[in-house]
Amino acid sequence: MYKTLLLYHVGSSALPLYIVGGGISAEYLTLKALKIIMSADKVYVDTYTSIAPGLDDALIARLNPSAEIVKATRNTLEEGSNKIIEEAKEYNIAVVVPGDPHLATTHISLVVEARRRGVEAYIIPGVSGLYAVIDECGLQVYRFGKVVTLVYPEKNYKPYTTIEVIHENHRRNLHTMVLLDLRLDTGKAMTIPEAVDILLEIEKELTLRENLSPILEKALLVGVARAGLPDSSCIAGKPDRLKRANYPPPPHTIIVTAPKLHPIEEEALQILCNLA
Repeated sequence: MYKTLLLYHVGSSALPLYIVGGGISAEYLTLKALKIIMSADKVYVDTYTSIAPGLDDALIARLNPSAEIVKATRNTLEEGSNKIIEEAKEYNIAVVVPGDPHLATTHISLVVEARRRGVEAYIIPGVSGLYAVIDECGLQVYRFGKVVTLVYPEKNYKPYTTIEVIHENHRRNLHTMVLLDLRLDTGKAMTIPEAVDILLEIEKELTLRENLSPILEKALLVGVARAGLPDSSCIAGKPDRLKRANYPPPPHTIIVTAPKLHPIEEEALQILCNLA
């Protein structure tokens, strides 16, 4: 029944390729996502983009016992994209990803390439981790500037660009959401205390090199852990407070707030994130 509905939806005899947003946990799967998963011939489960409790191959197997299920790494979805697109010419294929698919260029590229090659392809929105973080702390969404990711420094690379984005947003009196490095294939996920240390160290190096004034030591930061989940945590304060706090496991996110908060934002941080 579901396959008939899906074919009617796309309005052609071609079988569709769906990139399905699974939300921030299995509890956030939408009805549309469930219908597509239950009707698919083959389901790729993204295992690298983010952490979404319960959104795994075991859940897919319960929802659709007849489907072939593949745990998909970045390589599966990027280097193996040709295979997925070719499969979609003959079978209903669903790629299930944590959060919202639009937040990873890998997923967008897959849809664009499929369309270019004549395969019907659609992104199904999911509950976004970014918006879950904003909901958790109560800061106003239109006051956020460019979002940035903080990755672990390596021998020949340090994430100075992250600091540059924070400074630019700060000059514009905007908040900066800092997404923290996830390397799920190696079991590594950056925590808020780790991120604070890295940010301070990298900023110190950059400001000395560029003769700039540091801002992070005195900035008001917000640390959000497992936004939208039952064990979520939100702490607001100066860097030292975020480093000392206890958090549930990742995913973790840091927000560097704008230099001037709206009174409603300040009250929200006091109530929701224990701003002292």
